[in-house]
Amino acid sequence: MFAATAKALVKSLGAQGDLIYNGNANERIEMLTLVKVRQRTFWPIITYSITNQSLLELLEEADVSPEYSVDVLMEDFKILKAVGGRGAAEAKGPYVRLDLGNVQLSMDTMDKVSSITLKKKTVDVDKLRTRCNDKKLNKKILDMLKVRETEKLAFVDQTVYNTIPVNFSGKCKHDGCISVCKMFFKFRVSGVKKQEMSFTVPEESIFAYSLMQITTEDGTLGIMPKIKEVRQYNPGWWSISTDEGKPCQTLQEVAKEIQLKEQLLQPLADLPESTRHDLQETLQELLKDRCALALLEEIWDQGSTGESDCPQSVSSFMELLKTSNTSTSQKDAVHLLISALDTLPDDLPELLTSCSPETLRVLNQLVDRLKGDGQTKLPESLPQGEELRWVVELLCSTNQMLEDLSDQWDRPEFPPGVMLEVLSLVVRGLSLMQPRTDS
Repeated sequence: MFAATAKALVKSLGAQGDLIYNGNANERIEMLTLVKVRQRTFWPIITYSITNQSLLELLEEADVSPEYSVDVLMEDFKILKAVGGRGAAEAKGPYVRLDLGNVQLSMDTMDKVSSITLKKKTVDVDKLRTRCNDKKLNKKILDMLKVRETEKLAFVDQTVYNTIPVNFSGKCKHDGCISVCKMFFKFRVSGVKKQEMSFTVPEESIFAYSLMQITTEDGTLGIMPKIKEVRQYNPGWWSISTDEGKPCQTLQEVAKEIQLKEQLLQPLADLPESTRHDLQETLQELLKDRCALALLEEIWDQGSTGESDCPQSVSSFMELLKTSNTSTSQKDAVHLLISALDTLPDDLPELLTSCSPETLRVLNQLVDRLKGDGQTKLPESLPQGEELRWVVELLCSTNQMLEDLSDQWDRPEFPPGVMLEVLSLVVRGLSLMQPRTDS
């Protein structure tokens, strides 16, 4: 519930600045903390990696005393009802998702929600810039941060926090799924028990923060002017918005994005049979470690051929591409597939790459239908039992289902329309790499 509340607060405060909501009540985001910001290559997704270093630690001589101001930002904010849609479980009321450590819940009602008073703490950036600009950087700290070419470095210049503990209580449904998609579809196909739930968020918990970008060229610090464009999603990617300004996406738009990007995947079909087989085997080995998959995409995004200290699975994959005489378009197609796999949540990449040819054939047919008229129907028999059931149901989404998912989605930087697009492209890419069956 903390993440959902922080998200609602940021939406309410949107006109006052470019705030990024904090999805973890246990995350202590201090002022001047350094954050690495990365814009994904193929998807409208921005990721924020919070470091344990501060801006002052980055300076060779940290003889600076920042000045701060503290103001009341919002008083007596109340949640009058749960934030949610029409209830994917065909519930009688809306629900929101709670994320308390490893326990994830969906709320039917939110009773006895205490009011929230927020304060904002802001650093005096003008004075900080005067005192810090052009100061020499600590090369050891900078090297340790390992900021890649695809990342920008920023620091926290403002935090938003509660002044007193905030109490929540209500009736909830409990489910063990780790993905909102799995939770959404499981609620539609099976019943779950209700129970009472209450929790308290302690005072001075960080609900949101904002960033300022810095430069490190020539070994000196530069604090960039404030640019109010840091968001949880790329607004230019969306062409339709609701009356409330919330981004949404129709199946027709998803199908259009799939058609545009799948053209980049088509060269996979022209890879020699032996190369495709070797790539599939190496990819399955790579997917045993999601960190290795993410590292491979980052290395690729910055145009490197590899790193001396990267895992063996990453080196093997890059070496295979190098020695297989693949064309530039084929390398680009593999890059897109790797990026799409890395974007999918949880263990889904490994499930899809290891599924049977028959399962992949059924999923590919669903993608074809989605591209055709934006309407698909569930197959009579679902592939691989329950493991991929929610994947099949997502590929058979209606516009109403996408809207319901958007209402309950816990990752605004990765909307359900993007999830559907990425999933479809992975299915298409893996299908193109299957052995030919031509007689």
